[in-house]
Amino acid sequence: MDYETLLKRARENIPKEVFEKKRFEIPKAESFTQGNKTIITNINHIANYLNRDINQVMKFLLRELATSGNIEGNRAVFTGSFTNKAVNDKIELYVKEFVLCRECGKPDTKLVKEGNVDYMKCLACQAKRPVTSLK
Repeated sequence: MDYETLLKRARENIPKEVFEKKRFEIPKAESFTQGNKTIITNINHIANYLNRDINQVMKFLLRELATSGNIEGNRAVFTGSFTNKAVNDKIELYVKEFVLCRECGKPDTKLVKEGNVDYMKCLACQAKRPVTSLK
């Protein structure tokens, strides 16, 4: 068989999903300032969309914004006045560090703990890399 025939046969056996370009959009925080507090009203949606624990997302934001805060119902309340851009920049940083695979760029990852080390494992390409613990 010639190269072209083999190439055509190989491409026919590859799943169609591999060629699809599904867009992953980083969710935007809906936040507002009330006095000396910044409130994110869609923190549950953000955590669910990223397939991450809301407490981990909250710990990361608290650390990066260098403030205190807590979750009140469906809202995240931070001490201090932060712009919507500042909050969204931190969420983008979280996604790059704890959601997107560095090898294939897909968001199909999960966080696993092996011994004392936290890893991010990609379900798409099976890559695994250590990540900083937020506990």
